[in-house]
Amino acid sequence: MKINNFSAGPSKIPQTVLDQLGKDIIGYKDLGYSVLELSHRSQEFDEILQDTKKNLVNILNIPKNFDVIFLQGGATFQNTFIAANKPSLFDNIIFLLTGTWGKKTYEDFQKYSDKKISKISLSDQKLEDLIEEVNIHKSEYLYLASNETIEGIQLKNFNNFNKKLIIDMSSDICSYKFDWDNISFIYAGAQKNLGIPGVTICILENDFIEENNLTSYLNAKNHINKNSAFNTPPTFSIYVMLNILNWININGGIEQIEENNISKANKIYRLIDENLEKLIPLAPKDLRSTSNIVFDFKDKSKTEQFLKQSSENGFLGLNGHRSIGGVRISNYNSISQEMVSNLLEFIQKFLSSY
Repeated sequence: MKINNFSAGPSKIPQTVLDQLGKDIIGYKDLGYSVLELSHRSQEFDEILQDTKKNLVNILNIPKNFDVIFLQGGATFQNTFIAANKPSLFDNIIFLLTGTWGKKTYEDFQKYSDKKISKISLSDQKLEDLIEEVNIHKSEYLYLASNETIEGIQLKNFNNFNKKLIIDMSSDICSYKFDWDNISFIYAGAQKNLGIPGVTICILENDFIEENNLTSYLNAKNHINKNSAFNTPPTFSIYVMLNILNWININGGIEQIEENNISKANKIYRLIDENLEKLIPLAPKDLRSTSNIVFDFKDKSKTEQFLKQSSENGFLGLNGHRSIGGVRISNYNSISQEMVSNLLEFIQKFLSSY
């Protein structure tokens, strides 16, 4: 049985990348030992680190006034890392909360401050009203999660906001082009579009970090000054990311990736919209994510039945997050047009069966 992995993360790895990793785990280049055994102080790993950073800069067109570092701790660690390295934020930031992960970040930030941090939450407002409410706020900085994986809500047009942005891009980094006009800090776990768990990408303006007396690992300047090798970095996770970035380049770069992602998402949403008598889309239409498409069945008894049958037919990872249930189709870069076509054919057959 052919497996189609639509997991929300850790997510599917392209087959060509898996093939290369398999070879390098046995023996890396001409060294006679595995890439898993590379010293983080070796010339070979330094080349991996430099190539990974160079590829990321080129693919995202990162300006020269930004630092790029690779850390451990996942996106959740950034709730502490950013707050500790820039305490002045607490008097100068507003949070735009569109889903679960943004709310969790806000709660962690609030624990660092004895003042109430400003926030605006998505309710029944139209997108333009939400943007206007954010923009009239006096704060200089705005936090947002560009894509909420649980609710399937995405914000891509960063220029709509007149603030300096701090963005959690864990689930949609390197899936579309954007400019850097008003961005100060982007962070992302790699395990959606850029590889496996273990490494978090941080891209921050040179002057973002404030003087501090933090413990050594928490101090961002140590990681910047030591080029992500202040302590032992997640070497294999970084190497996987390098291979994924190479795969993006081979497959037409971020422009082609974005075009593919939009095409796949449109096909899925079209099927949902054509079957509204049986299906319920869970995200507002003007905020629909191309990365995570969430819906449910009007007849709730069909949800469990669908998930069971989909798993039996090799379509994995389609269950919605436990907090909201339903169905979630994760449409990351590695998801092929063929996989989407196969899934849509299966969904259509299921819908036609009752």
